[in-house]
Amino acid sequence: MFPADVQRWLQQHCESSSQVHGGIVVVPGEKPDLPRIVAEWPVAGHLTAELTAAAQVALQRGRTVVAAPGASLPDSGHNRVLALPVRAGDCVVGAAALAIRADDSVAVEKLFKALSQASEEVGFDLGGQGNGPVASPGVDLTHALQLQATLLDHSSLAEAALAMVSDLAAMVGCVRATLGVVEGREIELIAVSNSAEFKAQQELLRLIAAGMHEAVDQGVVLAYPAAPEGPARIVLAHAELHARTGHTLVTVPLVHGGRAVGALLAERSGDVPFNAGQMALLESLACLAGPLVQLRRRVEQPWRARLLETLRAGYDRVTRRDDPMPKAVVAGILVLLLAVTLVPVRYRIAAPARVEGAVQRVVAAPVDGFLHKSHVRPGDTVRTGDLLVELSDQDLLLERRKWESALTQHENGVAAALARSDRAQFSIRQSKASEALAQLELVRQQLARTRLVAPIDGVVIKGDPNQTLGAPVQRGDALLTLAPAHHFRLIVEVDERDVAAVVPGQTGQLALSAMPADTLAFVVERVTPVATVLDGRNAFEVEARLNTGEAAALRPGLRGVAKIDAGQRSLAWILGHRAMDWLRMAVWSWGY
Repeated sequence: MFPADVQRWLQQHCESSSQVHGGIVVVPGEKPDLPRIVAEWPVAGHLTAELTAAAQVALQRGRTVVAAPGASLPDSGHNRVLALPVRAGDCVVGAAALAIRADDSVAVEKLFKALSQASEEVGFDLGGQGNGPVASPGVDLTHALQLQATLLDHSSLAEAALAMVSDLAAMVGCVRATLGVVEGREIELIAVSNSAEFKAQQELLRLIAAGMHEAVDQGVVLAYPAAPEGPARIVLAHAELHARTGHTLVTVPLVHGGRAVGALLAERSGDVPFNAGQMALLESLACLAGPLVQLRRRVEQPWRARLLETLRAGYDRVTRRDDPMPKAVVAGILVLLLAVTLVPVRYRIAAPARVEGAVQRVVAAPVDGFLHKSHVRPGDTVRTGDLLVELSDQDLLLERRKWESALTQHENGVAAALARSDRAQFSIRQSKASEALAQLELVRQQLARTRLVAPIDGVVIKGDPNQTLGAPVQRGDALLTLAPAHHFRLIVEVDERDVAAVVPGQTGQLALSAMPADTLAFVVERVTPVATVLDGRNAFEVEARLNTGEAAALRPGLRGVAKIDAGQRSLAWILGHRAMDWLRMAVWSWGY
């Protein structure tokens, strides 16, 4: 502790009133009934024993004591002894007693109030004097937790800061505590203790902001008047503020992330400087308040301000001379951007694709009838002339017998007319015989067509009559679809946004779902000029030819993804041209 500071405080307080005739400050000693005197006025006076006894009672009881003067000193000039405990937070750390001359209760109450306010200034200093249970670290922790709760218990930073500086002023015994935050290159005052409203343009607050600027710029705690043995600091704004107010000043920067984010300026009336314990308390509370104030301030900022602050922090880190890593990262990013923008790479258009036969032949029902038998199923390989499907021929057989009988009857009539030389009957019978012969030939052809054979060598890719045997069919109904076994074409479903870059002669690669590890080369042959709707999107079918050697293992109907080589483009164009096209269309649709 600092006995000289406590002695100076007691002397100034006692000499400030003519009603005070003596005073003493004690702290708990090694024995409970024997307190230790840390300050006395007048020194070694005749009131020591009486003041010590009253202070001991106040220390033990933890409450104010008002006693009559001692009987052995009836004419000492005082008529009362006023003693009260000195507290640091919620703990009693000592006691102060005054011998006063007061003729009424109003004067006693006035002197008691003055002593109570003055004793708050030495409460934390006395925390380390005695052998009591209280020590300054515990006091700091108590006030730190209280400060933290104050900062987090309000809806806005301004309200939290006002409550914090008001509590801090009461803790340290200040007439005014002010909190400011760094905004760009300026200090913005956000709270003044016990002042809900204030104007930043006032001259006094301008001086306070200038004092905070001095502490933030130098990154140190500034006190004015400064200790003569301390290092030299720039305190011009503090000196001007002190000349205006006459207060003792201390300014502590609020630090977060290695940089000052604000400052706390405390003012005490008179020339009594802040002692080391109070300075340590202010610094510890400022260390805790810095991150919390910055957090609350950042949360309340609009997104534009947060973005600018992030960019500013990044710029500051890049321009630091002692850290080459950010510069290397920025240089790498710039090189990468230049490479992405300027270096051309292969541009490929990706689109769904399917494999089809080069030609497709449909086997249709030649006549009305019923399915009788099927000899193939989808996936079977057939050769030209192989029997595929048989239709029921019972009705046609009966029809054939009918016309055979009619033909025989008419031929017999022709012979009889010829024997009778009946030329009229001969002509009639001969005509009917020709008609029956024509009908019979028609029925024979229909019977031949009930056996459907393969028109080409290939694979059955569609149709399964085995599932509908006995069902009626009409003339022209498709029963089977055949495709060549080793001749295919590729259909690429190119989106309408990319079709302008596709021209015949371009090459590409195909990866099928059935063979994802192998890619097949193809050449674009034709771009269909008519769009079709596929899976909810407009697409153009692009016909391509697969290499004959690579198409041996394919089957019609396989699907995959095709990529068409469409020249050289920068990577930036490849990644962004879709978005730019959408933006152009959006702007055009908006009428610009």
